[in-house]
Amino acid sequence: MKTNFNNIVNRGDRICASLECNGHRLASVNGSDFPSLDAVKRSLLDLAGRYMGMAVMTVRNCTQGWRDVTALATIRRPALVQQPALKVTAPRAGAQYLIPWGS
Repeated sequence: MKTNFNNIVNRGDRICASLECNGHRLASVNGSDFPSLDAVKRSLLDLAGRYMGMAVMTVRNCTQGWRDVTALATIRRPALVQQPALKVTAPRAGAQYLIPWGS
């Protein structure tokens, strides 16, 4: 992740952060035991799990008085559910296909 030198997180700073996608809050954290801004962002992504679409991450350092808003354009698609294999059957013996332009 890109490091922002203006917004530094120190252990002990009070952090309030959230991750929203399509108007829904996917994850939020409130705490004071984060060693860096990357640790805050990683914990939000871990809590959010799999989602689809553009996400907005807001991190507020209440101790130092700054806020960082970041748009995430990553694709974290939901896991695909395994579909049972379709049973393919051959046409019955003696059956004909109808050709619409030939009739």
